[in-house]
Amino acid sequence: MKLFIVESPTKAKSISKYLGKDWIVKATLGHIKDLPERSLGVDPKTLEPKYVWLKGKKKLVENIKKIAKNAQKIYLGTDPDREGEAIAYFLKEELSRVNGRIYRAMFYEITKNSILKAVQTAKDIDLNLVHAQFARRVLDRLIGYKLSPLLWKELTTKGLSVGRVQSPALRLIVEREKQIQSFKKKKYYYIKVDFEKDGVSFSAVFQQRFEKPSNAEPYLKKLKDTMFVVNAVKKEKSISDPPKPFNTASLQSEGSKKLNLSVSEIQKIAQKLYEEGYITYPRTDSYRMNQEKAQEFIAFIEKNYGKEYVGKLRNFREGRLSQSAHECIRPTSLRKKPKEGIELKLYLLISSRTLASLSSPAIIEKTYVSLNPITDEALEFFAEGEDLLFDGWMKIYGKEWEGKKLPELTQGDILKPKRIYIEERETQPPPRYTEGSLVKTLERLGIGRPSTYATIVKTLKQRGYVAVEKGHLKPTEIAFKVVDYLMEKFPSLMDYSFTANMEDMLDEIEEGRKDWKLITKEIYRKVLHEYTQE
Repeated sequence: MKLFIVESPTKAKSISKYLGKDWIVKATLGHIKDLPERSLGVDPKTLEPKYVWLKGKKKLVENIKKIAKNAQKIYLGTDPDREGEAIAYFLKEELSRVNGRIYRAMFYEITKNSILKAVQTAKDIDLNLVHAQFARRVLDRLIGYKLSPLLWKELTTKGLSVGRVQSPALRLIVEREKQIQSFKKKKYYYIKVDFEKDGVSFSAVFQQRFEKPSNAEPYLKKLKDTMFVVNAVKKEKSISDPPKPFNTASLQSEGSKKLNLSVSEIQKIAQKLYEEGYITYPRTDSYRMNQEKAQEFIAFIEKNYGKEYVGKLRNFREGRLSQSAHECIRPTSLRKKPKEGIELKLYLLISSRTLASLSSPAIIEKTYVSLNPITDEALEFFAEGEDLLFDGWMKIYGKEWEGKKLPELTQGDILKPKRIYIEERETQPPPRYTEGSLVKTLERLGIGRPSTYATIVKTLKQRGYVAVEKGHLKPTEIAFKVVDYLMEKFPSLMDYSFTANMEDMLDEIEEGRKDWKLITKEIYRKVLHEYTQE
């Protein structure tokens, strides 16, 4: 008998189908140990963490030990990231007391081939990954436990929290709101002419911008009862490249927008799809795709859409760690999919995005037309249009064409205006963040990692720092006070570049280039420097 251990019952059920009767598959139901809830759990001098059993997990692991004692081999198949490696580490620590034949099985999709290969290529625990998780957990605990009570005292409000990633994310939202509040709308005016030719309506605009409508009136009088002549027609072809396949940030952003769900809901559904064997691991910052799978998808495109829709597997510039075994988020197979509901909708979004990323570019023809009134050649008006010559990836991804096509126009054409008028326009403030756009900004700035995006947004809502209004994140009054206080007292913590640099340091621990305690101490001292100087 062989024993295979994973985190979730769903994952265990999916994997047991591939391993046969000589295997037992067990689930830990997530982490088995963590820092204590009601105390710091870290020695501030040595940074040695004190991990304790989570509720009910000691009994669960004792039951697994009884099975492990008689197992020929034990395989730890927890998630292929820092958190999963830490779970495997604690499992090995406990199970090795009864059986030393323990191996780490790594896989990024739950298919028969992937699971069997993971067993064949099983190795030892990656302590660099474990230490990176220790560093993250200890840092988050030290910062949270040291700074949060200061917030409670300063703002006389309990339940407030400070976080290594959470607080800079809140700063983004608050600073955007301050921009909106200080924004002063300004009106300006253009002269616009509406035309119609061959049943197609279009408009042309005089490029001069007027501060007041009265400034445009003299020009408007010149245009009364005049005809227009087409002065020049210029056409250009442009290429619209296919989108990249999904990584965590882009899936959360696009999924949230298209399915009208929170990013934490999107991540939860994606995790379930992974555990049921429908998609690859959903916490990744990579756009890389397995070449064999890419060729399989390309063959599907050719068969179902035609050779002209076939693109290629592209290489994208990625972060240092993205070149590892992690892939983009893609279907494990196009032959099986969820039966119905929101799982099916998210699966179809992922599969269509995957296929679109491997398909051909769309081809767009842009038309630029200049016109002038016959009565005054100096007044030049411009019209622009777009025509989709070939839909390419847009057909596969289900993207509707939004460009407006101009009628066929030729130099010298005489046109009679349908309407000549002054159009009022207004400058607009920057929009509030949505959950999806916040995640994209965090990724762009290097703040947080795929495993933390959904948690960050969820925490900001749970703490009462933001409210969701019409799909946008609006900071509450307490959020302004928290950000102002932290910016004054702990500028290092709130600095975007410093926060991104912290993530890079954790990555260096993961690569085995830096000692986790030295890095943790360095970051801790820097962040807490202002506090210790008080």
